[in-house]
Amino acid sequence: MKKPVVVIITLLLTSSVYGQNADIKVMVDSLPFIKSDTLDCSAALYWKIIAQGEKAIPFLIDKLTDTTQTLVRFHCKQTTLNAGEVAQFALTEIAFLPEFYITKVQFDFIGVDKTGQGCWSFYDFLFINSNKSFYQTKIREWYAREKGKFRMQYIAEKHKTSCQRLYGIDKYYNWVR
Repeated sequence: MKKPVVVIITLLLTSSVYGQNADIKVMVDSLPFIKSDTLDCSAALYWKIIAQGEKAIPFLIDKLTDTTQTLVRFHCKQTTLNAGEVAQFALTEIAFLPEFYITKVQFDFIGVDKTGQGCWSFYDFLFINSNKSFYQTKIREWYAREKGKFRMQYIAEKHKTSCQRLYGIDKYYNWVR
């Protein structure tokens, strides 16, 4: 009698875990259909993905090569962001990603765009679609090798953004070399 109970409990737990990951994958796969034109608090899908924390990271990495256009605008790009670029922004909301260690390319220049805001030279690299596959491969390899070095940190209430408060985001993952 004990064996069937253990099997049933194992199946329920397995399907529960798979179901959670499937939900995250569906959310990430829906990034091309994000309804907002900014990544402010009105971009509910974006922030719900970020609220999933480290569980969303592999799905976001998988999405980096998706060049499907979204409605989202960003001051450093003349056209709207594509799904892969939105995925990258979500990744950086979840965890610290040292682009130099990932790509072995130095991105240390911040230029000023026509709006007077700073634009990091990494964006010039990221916004070129032909770089996306290279970047995805590098970040996937780096993350597989380094994910054990991430340490979860609670975000102090005084440092939370309004979007983090609204969507219950209270953790950030810092990479420790």
